[in-house]
Amino acid sequence: MQRLVIKNGILIDPMNGLHSIKKDILIEGGIIRKIADKIDDDSAEVIDATGQYVSAGMIDVHMHNHLGSKDLQLDDADELGVKRGVATMIECGSAWIDMIDDFAKESLALKTRYLCLLSGHGEDGFGNRGSQDIDKIYPEHYLETKKRYPELIVGLKVACSNTITNDKGYMLVKHAKKIAELLDVPLTVHVGNFPPDPCGLVEFLDKGDVITHTYHQKEVSLFLPDGTPKESFVRARNRGVLFDVGHGSASFSFMTFDKARRKGFLPDIISTDIRKVNVDGPVYSLALVMSKFLYCMELEDVIKAVTYTPARAYKLDMLGEIKEGYIADLTIFTIEDVDMEAEDCNFNHQHLDKLIMPRSVIVSKGENSELYQVDERLIGRK
Repeated sequence: MQRLVIKNGILIDPMNGLHSIKKDILIEGGIIRKIADKIDDDSAEVIDATGQYVSAGMIDVHMHNHLGSKDLQLDDADELGVKRGVATMIECGSAWIDMIDDFAKESLALKTRYLCLLSGHGEDGFGNRGSQDIDKIYPEHYLETKKRYPELIVGLKVACSNTITNDKGYMLVKHAKKIAELLDVPLTVHVGNFPPDPCGLVEFLDKGDVITHTYHQKEVSLFLPDGTPKESFVRARNRGVLFDVGHGSASFSFMTFDKARRKGFLPDIISTDIRKVNVDGPVYSLALVMSKFLYCMELEDVIKAVTYTPARAYKLDMLGEIKEGYIADLTIFTIEDVDMEAEDCNFNHQHLDKLIMPRSVIVSKGENSELYQVDERLIGRK
């Protein structure tokens, strides 16, 4: 579609003063051209969003569909994207230099905007369980790859956990940080099983870098037993390090989060760590993960954590906002009254009475905007 108008939507974009305000949006050539109380245009295709919310296209910064085995992949990666209400998804560290050409072809073929963080563990396609030999992780190779795909590669990722890096975590993060600075991209660090101690890892990170799996319930946490964040993480947040949920199959605890939020430590970014093994629980979708935070966060803040903040963190120019002149990626959704139980990664449950339910997604690539219907069965409603 070259020209369309979204009518009667309830727009949410706190960064642009859109606080659940009813407006029309004119899209032409893949760009938001006008936002107004009423837009009538006989030459445009009309999408009636009456009674529905409109946000900037939702961004999931932490997902995986390339983990070294076809058994761990979905045949259609769009099942993790537009079919679940997500306009942009980021392959989080499971893209390697030696597979980047194939990844680029796949990205072009998908309906969802599909980007990646390169693995900081090595170049040879073995991913998190590669050789992790720093002498064979060449910064110049990363730079060459970034120059070839400047818009596709938006960061680096290192997964630091005893089961993955053993005692090499500190060295890998330090080395990856140097590469990230060379590429002018953020570094995302997965914190998991001890060792290494996340208190040491975070000291390498600066403004715009990201810690993911913030609220896990593993041996060494980011928080003291009462939920108070440890001093190293307070310092990190003060200097601009961002904290991401990264739910996954083993990295989100209601108990850890509830204690932390009572101390004021809410997430900057909400993401899923979704993959084939958790699409049927406990993750299901970005929308369901977002809904788990509605009891203690305002809807606007939840939306900001999947639009504006990740777009700025990963330097996704012209995305993440409903703003004239920006790329017309949008998610249209409703808030449903529900009576359901949501599960964390430790088989604990939380009652939900509100569910974010995406209905459709607009993704604009080049001058073309396409509307995709969400498969509501994939969102996780029970």
